Amino acid sequence: MHFSPQGESAIKALGLRQRNPETLRWTTQHSQSNYGIGVILRGKSGDLLDGRTFKALHDAFGAWIECDSADTKRRVENALVTAVLGLDDAITIADGSAK
Repeated sequence: MHFSPQGESAIKALGLRQRNPETLRWTTQHSQSNYGIGVILRGKSGDLLDGRTFKALHDAFGAWIECDSADTKRRVENALVTAVLGLDDAITIADGSAK
């Protein structure tokens, strides 16, 4: 997950620290993964990143997620329910495309 420069500055102004980019991990081996959709886990903490939290980070700090393939992008979108949240454009593929 990436944060815009302005978002990173805002995070620091709040006295918080945030890796930019932050490593995320998609897995179906989690108790909250429903029907094999999977969940997104954050960095070393392994905290769950749900759709609401991602939307809040996107809206407040310009967060977006960059994936390595179209397949990974689809998994992340499904796990975070981005279509419902209106965040389809906040998930990209490393080459810069949104497809």
